Amino acid sequence: MKIKKVAALLMATVMAMSLMVGCGSNDGRDSGSQSNESKTQESESKAEESKTKEAAGGPITFPLAETIEFTAFSGMNQSYSLQDNLAMQEAMSRANINITFDSVLAADQGEKMNLILASGEYPDMLFKSGIRMGDLTKYGGQGILIPLEDLIHEYMPNLTAKLDELDGWQYLTSPDGHIYSVPQISNRGEINLFWLNKRWLDNLGLHEPKSMDELYQVLKAFKEQDANGNGDVNDEIPYSLTQGDYLGLLKYSEFCYDESTMCAVIDGRLTYVPTTDYFKEYVAFLAKLYQEGLLEQNSFTQGGEQQQAIGQSGDVYGSFWTMGAFLTVGRDNDDDYVVMTPFYEDTYPILTGITDGTVAITDACENPEVLMAWLDYFYSEEGGILAWMGVEGKTYQIADNGKWEWILGGEYGDDIATVRSSSAIQGAQAHPSIQPAFWFEMSPEVDADEVYLNNERKRIAELGKVALPVMAYTEEDNAQIATFRADIDSYINQFIAQVCIGEVDLESGWDTYLETMEAMGASRLAELHEKTYNASVQ
Repeated sequence: MKIKKVAALLMATVMAMSLMVGCGSNDGRDSGSQSNESKTQESESKAEESKTKEAAGGPITFPLAETIEFTAFSGMNQSYSLQDNLAMQEAMSRANINITFDSVLAADQGEKMNLILASGEYPDMLFKSGIRMGDLTKYGGQGILIPLEDLIHEYMPNLTAKLDELDGWQYLTSPDGHIYSVPQISNRGEINLFWLNKRWLDNLGLHEPKSMDELYQVLKAFKEQDANGNGDVNDEIPYSLTQGDYLGLLKYSEFCYDESTMCAVIDGRLTYVPTTDYFKEYVAFLAKLYQEGLLEQNSFTQGGEQQQAIGQSGDVYGSFWTMGAFLTVGRDNDDDYVVMTPFYEDTYPILTGITDGTVAITDACENPEVLMAWLDYFYSEEGGILAWMGVEGKTYQIADNGKWEWILGGEYGDDIATVRSSSAIQGAQAHPSIQPAFWFEMSPEVDADEVYLNNERKRIAELGKVALPVMAYTEEDNAQIATFRADIDSYINQFIAQVCIGEVDLESGWDTYLETMEAMGASRLAELHEKTYNASVQ
């Protein structure tokens, strides 16, 4: 089959499947007036009710005979709302549904979502909301979010087959046994990567470092030996950090460090790393880099935008953390960088490739089966293409060599970032879809940067492993963890910065740090993680 025909042909096939009558709109009911118990019972009955719809309403096909309206709370793609998104418009049009999106910027998303759900006046679904398992369990237990496992089996054959293939149900299941969201399914790997300037290594006759000691020597050479070769030995920045990257190099430890919990299995036991001697040595290493001028001096105050402005101002960065090097140093310079290879075998932490929380459905949606059947299209290869790439002939085209390339300079944007953000569903938060195989057949003539990034991610993923099993916390434990981490995580970052800039001496201040961590609940936090881990591996 010609690649150009794939999207249209299979979209028609999937949309023509026989399904059940759909989901109604919010009736304005104040869910806050119901008890949690009654709301939970009501929401759990949604899936059972959907199984009786055939007799009452009869089977229907996409596109629907009459338009059905939905409402959604959603994160934005950068500054673009999904309301005006080309791929979303196409998906809704072909199904004859209409979704009214309340879209907010990523910075405001979590706070506004919680306010909306607490108000009792919430939409039919949360779409690209970034809701985490703890909140899924919380709001599911309150009956605000409905269980989806039966609906997935009944109305989502594409997703069901993929979860069966990947043994992926475990990554979506809450501690109460229910599933409250559908996932994004993509290749396994890590998102935030450590990029090292390979051209600078070559300029100085150095090899890629294979240990922390060798990394230190490389960064020192970058600073002292005119690594960029412009005759100025003072304009190189060997290592740059932003506020979210302080613990990144722990990924290169001899144990497999899990960023989400700050834990690792060491000597057969789950260990909370920030209170260990390993962590003390790590802080000492960062402080050494900072005090010798190898770590960018504003690393503890700058954000991503400031780092990008510096990185794209000239040939100045030796290493940094980012999703793709071109985001920090620009598309003209990113091919100078490689992802630093893990130092140890099977210790580099990678993601499962299954991200929950992309869509959750509330009890305001009376008949959710149409939404679920519509969402299932995105878990086909063709639906994945629509979500990730947009519409053929408008946002992308197929080149003569069979590979695809972005269409730039047209109605949907002059550059790749604009086309992707404005007209594809992917971007910013995780979205409901499967990453299509065709995504990796990108034409390097048009987006060599993305092709290179895909190859680097694949290379590193093959060298790593998933750090921990599914950690199924109870709602009560999740609440405690969130309370502890609100203070503890900030204190850890503060302590690292204070040691690096010389405000606190690491040796004399370490005991005070541990005492403060203990007072903030670090031991209890570690116990909660260890309890859940032990239950997960039994």
